[in-house]
Amino acid sequence: MEPISFSFGIVGLIVFIITVVSIAKSTNHGVVGKFLWILVAFFLSIFGSILWLIFGRGKVRK
Repeated sequence: MEPISFSFGIVGLIVFIITVVSIAKSTNHGVVGKFLWILVAFFLSIFGSILWLIFGRGKVRK
């Protein structure tokens, strides 16, 4: 395995884990909505995580 592809795999895994934790903590979606967002993040990889950050989180409270 080449070092560059290995590091991109690690970064992708870390981003996916952060996204799943963010989805699980979200109060804007029910169980089905959270499950669908996790599927989107899983199958679309980094792009799915970006979609979650842009469209899925909703309003972020301060």
